[in-house]
Amino acid sequence: MNFDFCLQINDDLAKLDFAKAIQTAESKLKELPVTDFHAVLGLSFTGQTEEVADWIELFFQKSSEKITVQSLYFEMNEFDINTDEWYIDGFAFSKDDGLNLNNMEWLGDFETYAQVETNTLLSLHGFEKLQDAFEIIEVDSQQLQDAKDWCEQIIIARYMELMYAAHTLAKQKQMNWGAVPIYFTEHAYDFIVRSE
Repeated sequence: MNFDFCLQINDDLAKLDFAKAIQTAESKLKELPVTDFHAVLGLSFTGQTEEVADWIELFFQKSSEKITVQSLYFEMNEFDINTDEWYIDGFAFSKDDGLNLNNMEWLGDFETYAQVETNTLLSLHGFEKLQDAFEIIEVDSQQLQDAKDWCEQIIIARYMELMYAAHTLAKQKQMNWGAVPIYFTEHAYDFIVRSE
């Protein structure tokens, strides 16, 4: 993960302006010689928005049998090293300590807060060519490394776009989980986004 690249889009991600973050990252990738990682251009996860919303609704209902759900947290798996399957995992919490990027330890504090983890993962589809690229590619130049790093930023932004779209849909359809804040990120990404 290239920290300098992250800084170029994180402000837009925090503002839930995924279109701008994606446009920035895609324009940077387009400046580089074409690689297998360029297959990410124009791809989106949002075709799975309804599936994600329904999956979370079922998770919320099951979690509500155990705790009073105050917040939800979702992670995409560390896709660049787990290339066989890209998926989402989730947690329901009995508290919401808010978004403070300097102190998000509460999301991992399972002793203080009652929490429930998803029993099933939700697989992400449509990026299989990129899964292959991360699997077999050998990075032998700075330009190729930069292409890989910008591709990672685009995938993360696209995942976050999906989660926000699902939360928006849940509110529109008056699903139970639409009324609680959600947090989401990629497992190894040191940046979390919140949707209320």
